[in-house]
Amino acid sequence: RSPSRFSPGKGSEYRLAMARRVDIVPHTHWDREWYLPFQAFRARLVGLIDGLLDEMERDDRVRFTLDGQTATVDDYLEIRPEAGERLARLVREGSLAVGPWAILMDEFLVSGETIVRNLELGVERAGRLGRVMPIGYLPDMFGHIAQMPQILARAGFADAVVWRGVPIAVDRHVFNWRSPDGSEVRCEYLCLGYGQANDLFDLDARVERKLNVYQSLMRPWFGEDEILAMYGEDHSFPLPGYPGVIADFNEHQDRFDVRIETLAEYIEQTRERSLPSVTWTGELRSGARANVLMGVASHRTDVKQAAARAERWLERRAEPLAALHGDAWPSQALKLAWRRVIEDSAHDSISACSADETVQQVLARYAEAEQIGRALVGGTLARIGQRAPSGSWIAWNPSPFDRRGLVELSIPADAPGGVSAGDAGLVATQELGIERPILDDRQVPALEVVGYLRNRLHARELYGHLVNGFRLVPTPGDGFDGVITIDVAQIPDPATLDIDDLLDRIDAAAATAEAAVEGARWRFVVRPTPERRLLVEAPAAGLGWTALLPSNAGEARSIVDPVQAGDDRLFNGQVSAVVEPDGTLTIEGPTARLGQVGRIVDGGDAGDSYNYAPPAVDLLVDVPTECEVRLLERGPLRGILEVRRVFGWPVGLSDDGASRSGQMVRTEVVMTVELRAGETFVRLAIAFSNAARDHRVRVHVPLPAPTDRSFAEGQFAIVERGLTMEGGHGEHPLPTFPAHGLVGANGVIVLLDQLTEYELVDGRELALTALRATGFISRDKHPWRSEPAGPVIEAPTGQGIGRQALRFAILPQAGPPGPAALAALEQYRGDFLGQRSTGSTGLSIVAAEGLVVDGEAVVLTALRRRGETLELRVVNESDVARPAIIRGPFAAVVPVDLLGHPTGDPTAASGRHEFELGPWEIRTMQLIS
Repeated sequence: RSPSRFSPGKGSEYRLAMARRVDIVPHTHWDREWYLPFQAFRARLVGLIDGLLDEMERDDRVRFTLDGQTATVDDYLEIRPEAGERLARLVREGSLAVGPWAILMDEFLVSGETIVRNLELGVERAGRLGRVMPIGYLPDMFGHIAQMPQILARAGFADAVVWRGVPIAVDRHVFNWRSPDGSEVRCEYLCLGYGQANDLFDLDARVERKLNVYQSLMRPWFGEDEILAMYGEDHSFPLPGYPGVIADFNEHQDRFDVRIETLAEYIEQTRERSLPSVTWTGELRSGARANVLMGVASHRTDVKQAAARAERWLERRAEPLAALHGDAWPSQALKLAWRRVIEDSAHDSISACSADETVQQVLARYAEAEQIGRALVGGTLARIGQRAPSGSWIAWNPSPFDRRGLVELSIPADAPGGVSAGDAGLVATQELGIERPILDDRQVPALEVVGYLRNRLHARELYGHLVNGFRLVPTPGDGFDGVITIDVAQIPDPATLDIDDLLDRIDAAAATAEAAVEGARWRFVVRPTPERRLLVEAPAAGLGWTALLPSNAGEARSIVDPVQAGDDRLFNGQVSAVVEPDGTLTIEGPTARLGQVGRIVDGGDAGDSYNYAPPAVDLLVDVPTECEVRLLERGPLRGILEVRRVFGWPVGLSDDGASRSGQMVRTEVVMTVELRAGETFVRLAIAFSNAARDHRVRVHVPLPAPTDRSFAEGQFAIVERGLTMEGGHGEHPLPTFPAHGLVGANGVIVLLDQLTEYELVDGRELALTALRATGFISRDKHPWRSEPAGPVIEAPTGQGIGRQALRFAILPQAGPPGPAALAALEQYRGDFLGQRSTGSTGLSIVAAEGLVVDGEAVVLTALRRRGETLELRVVNESDVARPAIIRGPFAAVVPVDLLGHPTGDPTAASGRHEFELGPWEIRTMQLIS
């Protein structure tokens, strides 16, 4: 170690041995965006790193830890590209620590795959700079997921650093943190936070006094171990010249031996001397010593829904579809989309505890990522459509196992009434109606018809359709001197059409018609070919596709458990749903009966974006003033009921915030109830236009019997939670929790479409938060929190004025979630995707296989291309070992770590690979053709 950096002073080795060692880690915690938008914070970041680089080049004793995220580097170099080599040299030398994350995310509010891609991107970027900080640095996340130790361990990391969420059972600065699968990392606990030593060197004359106080605060945690002192704070830069202050201090006293380290250097030096005595397994969500700010899971639900859409379009649609059925791998487009998702995963971004301008940018980035995902899927499906027969539709199965799914399609009204699917023959259908729209119908002077048409054409496109031809009837009648009809459709027929030639033919036909006289007026009509809308039950192989073609050949497949409908009920042989007079549902399955499902409860919220809190005098509204039920579809493949309820909700809080307003706003809540043939769950969607402020709206699902535990799926695991949450720091320990895929409790499993906050209320009912409306980032005077969580800044759009929606499904099932619930979740989220064929009539390809993953509780989380191989990631979301089989287009399998590095030799597979997954194990492998 460099004496100039540690500056141990003149004393003897005995004096140094007796001195209390304090390891100073200079750092900053950098929120990329928060109470200011990204570009405003970046302007500050550029100034900070400019000064840091100058300071580090002047004094080689300076060390700095750049917050564990390479976003700080990339955001800086985008403005200062000329500083790239200066910065990289310091990284290579080890004095500037960067990575391993691309950005410091919120772990609970994004998918497990987003966390993996974040780590992958950060490690790759830090590696290109010269050195990756080999620590899972997690300083300010609002709690930590159960599988984080496994994620880190399978990426090659042995150490983690955390602050929030550490339970009271951990009484030392270091502990073993274990995932459900048994993976462990040595975890350094940032006692008192990541900025606990921020003011140690503010005043030269008081350094020793401050160190004495700091040592006494830290002694319960560190005992006789070296003390870690995190010297930095939010958006901060250490005192210029601080190495000289430390050197001078060491020179003139013998009680302390102060060292300057990066976080990586501190961990490396102390790992063997500071040994954990406590092991903690699973989530870190305790509020015993720091606020976990659990209300961010329910604030601005539109952001969480945007995140879920973007992640699903990339993870489970764009990547698997392109990997198996696409042409060139769209690496740059996917890289851009994932960068947008990862940027938005920052804990102050996805949490939306931010200024309105910041939230707007977050939503815009998620929209970009979703647009890229949708475009890639559309492009790949279009290429598949070129291989299928003309007049058919393509149905793609996004699940990694063979199944049937519903697809809506339109076929010519005069086409055969049935539909054949690949080689499976006729399949079950449900009529949805015949579309006979007229897109334009007006009087046009006969000699101006061509000009009128030309002004509205965009190449061959007219009113969102493609022009296929025209019909001219030059016969007077109905007040017109003639009729010209432009035939349009969604598919080109013929495949090519010369628009100029078409216009010339129309002009010639009109000019020779008897009705084409001066002053004559013609009826001009644009009419698509009448089409029947059909709902089709299509079979497809796992991640494969099937062509659907109008046909009457053969006998249609019978429907398993068809839907039967009444004016207020749906039934399919597996599950039933009945609308009660108050608009709630009674749902019954083979093993559970649920009543009062979908009760809407509106209450006040005097909190902020971080924490919910009721007003001192609350008013709960849960009884509608009006209720109406309509049957929209009666089966046999799909039945839909619409339940409309009207409530009077207080318009806001009283002026002093102590109670709810006496003024009511009429609010109509629409609940759509959908049941499909053969499914064991009922799909629900809640929607309303919110006009009230400072309130919370929850959807309640009572349990058949009380329980003291719930189970929630998310980030590669199903975790068990109780009725309470550990508190103690000054934050009301409200037991509201996030769930990403599903939540279950004693007879009820709720399948989720997006990250959703839930509470097991008194052990008797699940409450799902549909909206939590508040207009402040943080409040100084918070009823359920003793200290501010951020600046007191108004954020009006946090009130959620306008349309709000929540989608989920109810699976009545006894027992905790298991393989059947996971299979139902895959079915619920994995709707088939349809696409019109553009192939020729001579094509005969009617189906294609994809890749199958067989195994109970074995969940596919990623399938993509890496170079010339397919890379597959699966997880066993159960507490017992599970056998699994993969079948597909590969000849060998290579085990790899979470970052894609081989961990073993290839195994010959010949299109089939059998293996066993341990309990809760995440496994990544590459499939070689």
